[in-house]
Amino acid sequence: MALTETHRYDDIIDLPHHVSRRHPQMSRHNRAAQFMPFAALTGYEQVIEQTAKNAETAIARAEAQGDDDFGA
Repeated sequence: MALTETHRYDDIIDLPHHVSRRHPQMSRHNRAAQFMPFAALTGYEQVIEQTAKNAETAIARAEAQGDDDFGA
């Protein structure tokens, strides 16, 4: 598929940006919130940190008991 130059929007490209009379503009904060891709993962970082701490504790216990293969 070759890139070809099109002129489909030449008639509207220089028009001023539309501002609604009915609906107020959304604040930057609210607009940014719409595009936060990982908002659903609230608390995920804490789970990862806790898992890392648990793994470190398990490794320390295994080393203290003289287990060098760590279950491998």
